[in-house]
Amino acid sequence: MKYRKMGSLDWEVSALGFGAMRMPLNSDSSVNEEEVIKMIRYAIDNGVNYIDTAFPYHNELSEVIVGKALQDGYREKIKLVTKLPMGRVTKTEDFDRLLNIQLKKLQTDYVDIYIFHGLSKPTFELVKKLDLIKKMEEAKSNGKIKGIGFSFHDSYVVFKEIIDYYNWDMAQIQWNFVDHNTQATTKGLEYAASKGIAVVVMEPIKGGKLANPSKEIEEIIESAPNKRTPADWALQYVWNHPDVSVVLSGMSTFDQVKENIESANTSGINKLTQEELKIISDMAIRYRKKSVIPCTFCEYCQPCPSGVNIPQNFRLLNGLLWVENKGEQIAKYGSLAKSEEELKTMEDNGNASLCVKCGECIEKCPQMIDIPNELEKVHKVLDEEQEISSVFNLFIRGPAYVDKEKFQIIGVENIGKPETRNQGTVWAKFQALASQVPNKDQSHGLGIYMTTQELMEKGENRYIVGNEISQIDDVPEGMIIETIPSQKYAVFTLIGSLRNIQKTHRYINEDWLLNNPRYERVPFGAEFEWYDARFSMVSEDSELDLYIPIQEK
Repeated sequence: MKYRKMGSLDWEVSALGFGAMRMPLNSDSSVNEEEVIKMIRYAIDNGVNYIDTAFPYHNELSEVIVGKALQDGYREKIKLVTKLPMGRVTKTEDFDRLLNIQLKKLQTDYVDIYIFHGLSKPTFELVKKLDLIKKMEEAKSNGKIKGIGFSFHDSYVVFKEIIDYYNWDMAQIQWNFVDHNTQATTKGLEYAASKGIAVVVMEPIKGGKLANPSKEIEEIIESAPNKRTPADWALQYVWNHPDVSVVLSGMSTFDQVKENIESANTSGINKLTQEELKIISDMAIRYRKKSVIPCTFCEYCQPCPSGVNIPQNFRLLNGLLWVENKGEQIAKYGSLAKSEEELKTMEDNGNASLCVKCGECIEKCPQMIDIPNELEKVHKVLDEEQEISSVFNLFIRGPAYVDKEKFQIIGVENIGKPETRNQGTVWAKFQALASQVPNKDQSHGLGIYMTTQELMEKGENRYIVGNEISQIDDVPEGMIIETIPSQKYAVFTLIGSLRNIQKTHRYINEDWLLNNPRYERVPFGAEFEWYDARFSMVSEDSELDLYIPIQEK
């Protein structure tokens, strides 16, 4: 087993950590305790020294089973981590009550790190309001916990705010080769590590999705010079980053434990070649094309008050782009409960038609999916058998939600009516002048749309083509400097041909924004297109990001 530095803590951690969220199940959906104990002990016997669990996992049984697995001397061999269930905390006194319950379930006197579970902007405000960090410190002084951390599901700006608020021991983030630019992002990972905070990565295989490639992705893997399993490619990408301390894998079979341990034993920092990183980049593009609903099957949305098996409904829908037999997916959907009567014998295993749009699931979803709206579409495809391409825009992915700090651009602008503008001419003018500008960020170009009340009344707007820039002394003639304020954005990705860009804008403005229960567009906020190395004028694998300024309703 390879070991890595655990941030500023005085111990080393195994490259692979055991995540106890996806334990193997029996045919009646109960946890196969005997198999779990065998898996955990095998992992520890083979060098894994980091076990992660949480209060709600497996209907609150995960901690109990982990506690059983760590008997017979295994507790002393590992670092044990569990989480304060933020959804159960309404007053300060809940902290001690919940921690004591968890220690009892785990059959231990202490945990090595205690985590605020799933921090976001609202739950972080609760942490501050109830002074829960003080409770963490009290528990630490009493010997019940050794380290303090948090897991995270929100945007980079929120992540940075949390990181800067306290001297944390660790931070746990979602990060993989498909999702590296969402939630905390690579920038957040590196920022936390720069402060000596151990970064623990969850969802390295995106809920198992990256271990089950399409034929197209299999062909990429088979042509690679180094032969790896799909899961190994995903894990090696995360281990390749020097700022990652430990990678958590939610293993659900004994074979997965063995395979992941073998992967960890060959892992290394900066070990992947440029050719291998290009292969991973090619796979990422194709995975994004094959994921209509960005569900990782974490089951945080379960149980649904109406009995809908939300993750399974999404799994079946996404599967349509991976399998050739559409009828098989429709049959599986048909086998789910579709009435309250059927739910009596199929508890929490209902199909999308049972959703009453109560909205309880929306706040629980780490991926911020508009679950009720997506379930309605699932039913149209899998029950009414409407074509998936007529219900879902297969050339659009997202949105992801990004908080972007204030930035400055240098570029050229055109003010006028959009329908009469030749944007190619604007880009050509910028490219002719850009060579005169030092210190610009050449990793991406921006096409920015801005307007004012006065311009809007004339049917005009400003279109600015430019690069981000940190500083400039002299602005070349014909160019301008513009500052874009800090803003939250919904980021949509256009996959494939640019001929769909007008359809994408229509969907965003006439469908998504009009029907979104949470967000609205910021009046006169800057909207922009983000062009980077993924973009191509001619390739069907091209990707172009569209940033839409949003605010809470």
